[in-house]
Amino acid sequence: MKRTTRAVSVFGGLCAFASFYGGSALADIHKPSPSEIVETAQDTYHHVIFENEDIRLMRVVIPPHGKTRWHRQSLDYVNTPIVGTTIHKDSLSEPSRDGTMKPGEVRYLPYSQKSDVDQVINTGDTVNAQVTFEIKRKGIGHFGPADRANTQAFSMILDKPVVRGWHVHLEPGQSTGDYTQSGPGVRVFLTGGRLMTREKGAVAFSEKHMSQGDADVLAKGTFEVINGGMEPMDYNEYELR
Repeated sequence: MKRTTRAVSVFGGLCAFASFYGGSALADIHKPSPSEIVETAQDTYHHVIFENEDIRLMRVVIPPHGKTRWHRQSLDYVNTPIVGTTIHKDSLSEPSRDGTMKPGEVRYLPYSQKSDVDQVINTGDTVNAQVTFEIKRKGIGHFGPADRANTQAFSMILDKPVVRGWHVHLEPGQSTGDYTQSGPGVRVFLTGGRLMTREKGAVAFSEKHMSQGDADVLAKGTFEVINGGMEPMDYNEYELR
């Protein structure tokens, strides 16, 4: 069966926080009225660019000193920072915090277990950009083991009951070798380049040029990835379990 992917240009992501410092009491913040609270996908800076029964992929670009609306988060999700900034976060369930988001530091938040309503301010002087996806199918055991043990190209960076993630670094011409993906997933590009992919048993490769912050929505299958460009390539790959 032919494997399908959907490439999406996503120079952005959801509001994640790689590290926090400080804090203040919940009473110090302006608590929103019910009419001020929106779902995450309806926030001004959260833009859904792909959605199916398993994954809601979003891009968020928060401008310098921009502020999100108060938004409700109730699904597990994974954030991949592309461009980091300093951040201020107000929450209805936790103390307010100031922090710094760092590019490449992946953050997983299990909001299906404990939902939250929060608001985020980009306190930096540059755009805050991430790639994020929400996991719509709740619970575990829907797919497979999400295993990459048969190839050294994948370095695990996330291991949770519902999702696993790996970092891949490929030098020009380097291949991941064949590996099997048993559930739906997302590939997020930390650097751009010429990507070559081939399903197991196929002769021809498919080729496309990816930019930093682009993402592929991946279907299950067994395939190989090669860096067909002239520069090193880095991306993160995630698979639902």
